[in-house]
Amino acid sequence: MLPYSGAMGLASEVRRLRLARGLTQRELAEPAYTRAFVAAIESGARVPSDEALAHLAGRLGTGIDDLRNGRPPGTGEQLRSRLADARLALSHGKAEESAAELKAVLEQAQAYQLTEIVGWARLRLGEIHTHLGEVDRALEVFEGVLAQTPPELVRLHAAAVARVAYTRFTVGDPQRAMAVLETELRALRDRPEADADAELRVASSLMYVYNELDWNDRARRVEQETAPLIPRVADQEWVAQFCSTAAQLRRIESELDDVDRLLSEAVRRYTALGMQREIGMCHWARGYVLRRAARLPEAESEFRRARAILHAVGAVQDEAGATLELAEVLRRQGALDEAGTLAAEAARTSEHTGHREGMAEASRLLGLVCGQTGRNAEAEHHLAVAADRYEGAGLMAELVTTCGLLADLLLATGREAEARAMLRRGLRGAETLW
Repeated sequence: MLPYSGAMGLASEVRRLRLARGLTQRELAEPAYTRAFVAAIESGARVPSDEALAHLAGRLGTGIDDLRNGRPPGTGEQLRSRLADARLALSHGKAEESAAELKAVLEQAQAYQLTEIVGWARLRLGEIHTHLGEVDRALEVFEGVLAQTPPELVRLHAAAVARVAYTRFTVGDPQRAMAVLETELRALRDRPEADADAELRVASSLMYVYNELDWNDRARRVEQETAPLIPRVADQEWVAQFCSTAAQLRRIESELDDVDRLLSEAVRRYTALGMQREIGMCHWARGYVLRRAARLPEAESEFRRARAILHAVGAVQDEAGATLELAEVLRRQGALDEAGTLAAEAARTSEHTGHREGMAEASRLLGLVCGQTGRNAEAEHHLAVAADRYEGAGLMAELVTTCGLLADLLLATGREAEARAMLRRGLRGAETLW
């Protein structure tokens, strides 16, 4: 049952709590006030001053804000607990159950004027859209939360910035994603009182964007600046996310022990929290590093495991990402039929969800598979589409790589002038990287 608003909500709650504690109006009022004063409050005829409200709250064993807004004691804590349960349900693939609970929490938080909990409930609803690959809807929700969240709600504001940046990157706007994160991180570091949780959350997202743009040095610098905050961070999911992201910045054989240390720490924390999708993403992250270290059989195993977990929990776009990585590993090992089938599957998913990077990567991978099987015309078509998509998504390092691949194909078929034009396009893209 939702509370009444204004004075009647307060009146109803004062009376309810007084009766629950077995107090008369006189006992509640004394020694500072009269029975008539309490009676007037309970009838809605009088609104107590802050001083009187503090007296009543103390006698009734509740908080001043809870009493003022007519909400039962512990309402905020209960709703926060339900938020956490809904977050966990989504991690296990129970999207409908999570959404229903979040909508119920949102309704009650709005009725009780719990502004911060309203924001978190909306943010979690946006994360359901992300989980299901509904990127445009997620971005709309996240930007709405950010617009309505004052900077003094530091952690909610930081989380909203991080989610806006991720979805901006997903739809092909990496420059804006990077700018909003850099601005937020500067603002957090300029605060008189640091908030380690908020700073870690934003830093993790910025590391991810830098890494995707192939700016590894910048990403490692942010990691080094932020890692000392970890002992002061309360949100263990955010610590695990930082560890998983940091692991992906390591790409050479000599760093694999460090990768395993970071990912083991991430999995330990996610396991303690009871999270499932995120453990799948840790397997994805390990495969990501192993592929770049040329440990292909091990990478294949990790990607297959990640793909199975992500499929089981219904993480649509995450599964497509793991599928693309698996397809590339299989292509490099010569399993071209399966690689092509998986790339085509991921292409369909990425086009459905509007994931610009996934669409580009799928096109490039299909081009490489076609090239290796002698279907040069199809290879050229897919690589040309990939180049356009990478450029449209602002992923210029990937554009440079794709232009090189397409130029090689054109040279192999005797089309030197077109190959030179493609290399010039790649050079123009490379100039934007510095």
